[in-house]
Parts: sequence; C-alpha cells; structure tokens
Amino acid sequence: MKILQLHVDWVEFEPLKEEIGLVEPVEKKKVKFENILLLLTTVEKNDDVYAAKKAIEEIIKTLKNLGLNRILIYPYAHLSKELADPVTSLQVLKEMERIAKENGIEVYRAPFGWSKKLSYSIKGHPLAEQFKEIEKVDESIKKEEKKIEKKFFIFTKEGKLLNLSDYSFKDGEEDFKILVEQEALGIKGKENPEPKYIQIAKKFGIEWEEFSDIGHMRYNPLGSFMIDVLEEYVSERVKKLPFPVYFVKGTNMFDLKQKAIAEHASLFGQRMYLVESENRKFVMRYAACFQQFSLAKDWQISYRNLPFGMFEVADSYRFEQSGETLLCFRMRKFLMPDLHVFCRDMEEAKKQFLLLHEIIHSEMERLGRKYVSLYNLTSLDFLENNKDFFLELVKRENYPVLICVYPPGANYYWTLNIEYHIIDELKRAREIGTIQIDIGNAKRFGIKYIDEKGEQRHPIILHSAIIGSLERFLYTILDNAVRENTLPLWISPIQVRILPVSEKYLDEAMKIGEKMREMGVRVQVDDRSDTLEKKVRDAEISWINYIVVVGEKEIKKNKISVRLKGGETREMSVDELVGEIREKTKGYPSLGISIPLRLSITPKF
Repeated sequence: MKILQLHVDWVEFEPLKEEIGLVEPVEKKKVKFENILLLLTTVEKNDDVYAAKKAIEEIIKTLKNLGLNRILIYPYAHLSKELADPVTSLQVLKEMERIAKENGIEVYRAPFGWSKKLSYSIKGHPLAEQFKEIEKVDESIKKEEKKIEKKFFIFTKEGKLLNLSDYSFKDGEEDFKILVEQEALGIKGKENPEPKYIQIAKKFGIEWEEFSDIGHMRYNPLGSFMIDVLEEYVSERVKKLPFPVYFVKGTNMFDLKQKAIAEHASLFGQRMYLVESENRKFVMRYAACFQQFSLAKDWQISYRNLPFGMFEVADSYRFEQSGETLLCFRMRKFLMPDLHVFCRDMEEAKKQFLLLHEIIHSEMERLGRKYVSLYNLTSLDFLENNKDFFLELVKRENYPVLICVYPPGANYYWTLNIEYHIIDELKRAREIGTIQIDIGNAKRFGIKYIDEKGEQRHPIILHSAIIGSLERFLYTILDNAVRENTLPLWISPIQVRILPVSEKYLDEAMKIGEKMREMGVRVQVDDRSDTLEKKVRDAEISWINYIVVVGEKEIKKNKISVRLKGGETREMSVDELVGEIREKTKGYPSLGISIPLRLSITPKF
C-alpha cells in the first residue's frame, strides 16, 4: 500500500461519473473539509485488511506529531502500477475507516469507484507532505488478529434459546459438544496426525496435482470414476424435486467491472481467485451463483413459473490459504453441485427450505452418518419472527443446534445460512452440506418476476448444495471407509474381480467377466500368472467387494465361488451374484468404468 499524506488547509472533491463496476452510492455534489490530513491511498496487489491496520498505526503517529485528529481517506490509483482488484481495494479502505474510528479519529472517506474533481491547499510546514509505503504484513501478525465478534446460542427442540453456559450436554451428544467447542469456543483439541483417509484416497489415485497451484487435485481412472458417480448421483437426486429444475452451463470467470459481480464479490471476502486478461480483472466463480443469476436476469418469469430451480455442477475456485488446504475437503478448485431455488416470497421460500433440509439430512443418513448443525443468522429477529419455522427445522435435527449471530451491520446477502457438519475420524467438525435464504441478490442482479397483479417483484432465492461439494461428500465416504475398511458397493470402481485358478481356466473366466459387464457390473479378470493366493491378497488390498474364483470345481457345478469381506465364501450362479449387486446398488447410479477387462494390460494406477 502506498499513501501520499498531505496536511491541508482545505480539500474539496466532487464525484463526476462512475468509473468501474464496483461503485459506492453517493450524491453528486461538492464536499469540502478544512484543516485535515488528506490520505491519497493506493491499495496494491497482495494488500489485505491487515495492511489497513498497519497503515492506521502509522497515520496515528503522524496525527500525534501534528496535533490533529481528522483524516480523509481518498482512493487514489496513481501511486503504483501494481493495483489490487477493486473488491480488495474497497475492503481495505473500509477497514482503514473502521479501525480509525475505533481509535477515536474523526474519519471521512471519499467514495470508491468514481472519477472525481479534486482540489486542495497544502499547509506550509515540514511535515505537511509525507509519503508512506506500507509493506506486506507478516503472517504471524495475521494469526493474532481477532475474528469478527459473533454471538453464540443453543436452540433446543423445545424452542428454548440458551446461552452456551446455561446448556448441559446430555448423554449421546458428544458430536454436538464437539461442534460447540470448535465453532463457538475455539477449542481445537490436540494436534492431529495425518488423517487416515488420505492413504485411502491415494489407493484410488486421488491426490494433489504437483504441476498446478496449491490446492488443486487430480484423479486417476479409479478416482475419476468415483467423482463421475457422485455427479450423476446428485444430478438424478435434483431431478426428483417436486418443482422444475433447469440444468444450465456457463463460464467460470466473471468481469469485476460488472456492478453486480463486483458487489457480490465484495461480500465474499478475501478468498477470491483472481485472474487478469487484456488489462481486465476477473474473479473465478466460487459457486454457480454468477452464471445462474446472469441467466435468470434475462428470463421472462411469471408467478406461475415459481418455484423453480437452476442447477449446475460448477467448477469453483476459492483462494484458500496454502497452510489450510486439505485433500478432498479444502481446495482452491473443486466441483460444486449448486442448486438455486427461486421462490415468490418468504413463505414459499420457507416451505421449500424445509423440503431441502429434509433431503440434506436424508442423504447423509444414507451413508450411515448424522449431521450436527450450525445456524448462522444476521439478526436474532429472524428467528423470533419465524419461531414455528425454526421449530420445524430443529425437529428434523439429530441434536439441538448451535446458533451463530453475526454482529449488527454485517453486510451479508442472506438472512439464514445453515452449515451441516459431520464429526470425522479425528473428532473434527467438518461442514459438508449447506443451505441459505438469499434476500439480496435478486435485486442486485436484476432478477424479476411478474406477480398476480402484473407488478414486478424480486424473488427470494435459496442456495443449496444438497450433498456439499463432490469432493466433500467423497471426503465423508472416505472417512467412513477408515472404520469400515471398504467402499460402498455403488461407488466402488471395481465391484468384482474374477480369479482363474490357473491359465487353463482363463477363457471361462473371461466369458463370465464379459457376461457380467454386459449386465452392468464393474468387473475385471486377473489374468496374470501369479498364484491364486497372491491374486486373492491383491484383490483384498485393492478393496474389491466380491472376489470370484473360477476353477475345475466351479465349472463342473456351473457355479462360481464368491469370497466376501472377512473371508466368507459362498457358491452362487453368475445371475445370483449380479442380482445381489443390483439389489444392493438400487437407487444409485449404475455407470460403467472405462478400463480393460484384463488386469494384465491395465497400467498400475
């Protein structure tokens, strides 16, 4: 950050015209101040809100030397060629204003995003003109910074709103207690070792891409198949919703000169992934919001069309801190199955919210897990004014819920944001699913519908990722696998491996394998010249669900010997095994995997 600091007799500016997409509303008139410290401020790349604190600390020293307590923060893009993006610049300037006020300084700020006519008269003393360069803030300082002060409560199934200190945890509420301790009390527990699921992920070729930026993943054919199954799974689930859902596609980068994009991005904070092209700044989408809202603003919508959904499995980007990335859970690039439901009014929004709330819980329970929930609110008034709605929500919960109330003036587009957490193998609360009530973006993006009276209105929008990002849902499956030592049959890349006792029975094994593939089973034949014992051991290590042995005995009986987890062996016909697999995977996608039937010609992934 660079600041040209001027002690002036007077300064006058007048907003003339909007210069960029992100502009602050202001009246076009001349504004004048006398005897004030004018701060011509340029926010640069890599600056953040921590630089604002350091800048004000420097300014306070100057004010003391001058015997002055008034400043005017003036956005000024001419002190550097390395400018921050508009969203970050505005955030830093606002943070300077906030910190200055906290320190008792009389502070004013010129509007951002405008070309302005500026005039001033500098005082004639040695300290009247000073140039300050604020260097990048040390990471250790950032860790000491206080977070936004939020208030936490516990909301019980009886409808009681309690302070944390007034709640006594009951038997069976260990998971809820962990959520409260970690999210509300900041108790993180002991340093954890590397999670065991990481080794399982690597077994299926799910790992970081070393040739890319930090936080980007790659998948070999087995891992890629698992992601494909999850995309198909959530897409089919969305199609079953009791209102129309329109599948759309679009781009992943959006111009920060567009007012709606810049305003929305300014609410998102410091985790934007930015790129530049031909002197223009773009934000990489952090969900499907930008694309879906851009489409919806151009649609002709009647109240008869509502509610409806828009859906895309969107490649999404968030600039997570490098030390906080975690495979499958916290990445810089991920896949978000983003659903937006457009509703006529708040009553309809609450009805559809309850429907999605039920589905979100049900999907996690299909994996044998239970959510613990954190309800974020921008005001307790919303809870008090919709008590019956909240009682319905908490009735479906497995535990009481943790309520987090953001401080007054927090500028968010939602009024309720539920985070659904699992407690993982290392006793950490991990957010997977989410849903929000959006009351701001329809107006911001110009999305309208015509009501019964022929008047234009803005819909309420629900944001939801029913299963969370594909990677986080996979994280839950892998976390389950730590305990169960296997994958669910429906997502296993290879469900059956056929082992001929010797090369003599290979042809018969291949015929069985081809038949099972035609019947929709994911199968491979181990045609290598290893011993049967080694083939069985390798199949077990590879977490194959069914190991089928084919030899003289099996051919004579026209049966196959099927080895299950734990070593149990059963005699079955091919049709019986296929029937069992179909029954166990009923209601899940049935995708084929594109790898050779013969294991010997398949690369070792």
